Amino acid sequence: MGWIRTYRIKLAAFSAESFAKYWRYCQLYGVNTATRLALRRFRTPKGGLPTHETMLPLPPLHIAGGPTSRVEKRISIVIPTKNPGCNLEQLFKKLKSQEGMRDLEVIVVDSGSTDDTLAAAERWAAKVVQIAPEQFTHSFARNRGADEATGEYLLFMVQDALPLTNLWLWEMVTALETNSLAAVSCAEYPRADSDLFYQFLIHRHSNSAAPDQDRILAWDKSCSSYLGLRSNAQISDVAALIRRNVFENYRYKMAYAEDLDLGIRLIRDGHRLGFLHRTRVLHSHNRSSYYFLKRGYVDVRFLVEVFPNFVFPEVEDQARLYCDILTNCNRVNQIARRLPDLRFPLPVEDLMKVLLTMFSTPKAETTSGWESLNPDLSEFVGQLSERWQHMSMRADGHKNMIAPHVVDHFELLQNWVCGIYDVADKALASAIVSALEKMLALHSGTHLAYLYLTSRSHGRLGEGLIALDKTMTAGV
Repeated sequence: MGWIRTYRIKLAAFSAESFAKYWRYCQLYGVNTATRLALRRFRTPKGGLPTHETMLPLPPLHIAGGPTSRVEKRISIVIPTKNPGCNLEQLFKKLKSQEGMRDLEVIVVDSGSTDDTLAAAERWAAKVVQIAPEQFTHSFARNRGADEATGEYLLFMVQDALPLTNLWLWEMVTALETNSLAAVSCAEYPRADSDLFYQFLIHRHSNSAAPDQDRILAWDKSCSSYLGLRSNAQISDVAALIRRNVFENYRYKMAYAEDLDLGIRLIRDGHRLGFLHRTRVLHSHNRSSYYFLKRGYVDVRFLVEVFPNFVFPEVEDQARLYCDILTNCNRVNQIARRLPDLRFPLPVEDLMKVLLTMFSTPKAETTSGWESLNPDLSEFVGQLSERWQHMSMRADGHKNMIAPHVVDHFELLQNWVCGIYDVADKALASAIVSALEKMLALHSGTHLAYLYLTSRSHGRLGEGLIALDKTMTAGV
């Protein structure tokens, strides 16, 4: 009976693991906040992976002599640009070399490039749409490009993604047509010069559901939770192919995470999506820790806006949160300073344990500058420090609310790094410390968003938090 199953699911929430997590949150956020969070989660269906995920029944993707059949429909490729450098020229070459395509149309939507972008577009016979830099949003630029498109299919790409093979686009179109999908996108393969943390993020994203499997995604009961909905609505504008007639009915709407928002609206209306893991593009970024501070903040703001049942811990003590951020930044700053004192080469497992110990049990917690941090993050931390000079950098009896999340994240990185490397040199050690700094920035950003949302829900937004919100959401 349905009510018995529901009752059993509710009882399963009262596991030893759940109680341990509740006790941990009591230490991090206080008893009242932890209890409210637990009750809200108890009333909210637990998220999970899509229950229907299956392998896409693709035909053979490659045979001697080329694809099995030519795609007769026109593909309009929309690429927003802003000073892409040589990346755009490389992308044009890759697109023009795609096999099995009858007709490709390339539309560049440029928002004020000062490099060779417009000349390169002219050389490759691409259609150019120019918009003012202040007009740019991820949705506006893509919608503007789609308005100029004449193809039956629209392919939205970014300026620095490169197809890995000459059959990449044929595989994308074949997956969409063979499975009657509304849209299909693909996974990324990191560039050789990408930083360690981005490589780790791609690994986590690719293995979060069914690793190395091409999947069909649609609405199911797991979409009652934000985790299930986010997993099922997976579209990536790094490379997203969509039927033109479908896109015209939906279009992009959000300034941030516009691809996920589009995916949610599509599956809600019964459309099916495809996500290809074996067909990939070469794409990655070397982002600063300050970027991840803002990214963590904007992610939470987006989740609350799009997922009504998104549950987050209330953070009411602004001074304590700022103190925790400063404390952890000081810990990472100390680690970076002490890194040259270690003797290399060093077994990577030993290095990870040493770094984790240094972060968890620092020698001191007094500040003396932030010169070892990313400059933009250092400036942000310095401003926090000046604003809250009266606060002690020592713990006030409460457990640091950010540090445990950073430690959990670092342990995942530790498992991944130890599975790849045996011995660490100074370069690898520096990359790991940089990843630790970015993790700290990411979790600091999420908690700053919790603070803002908590204050807003209680009608206590001051000028400082309003200014913080503008800073964190600008340009991401």
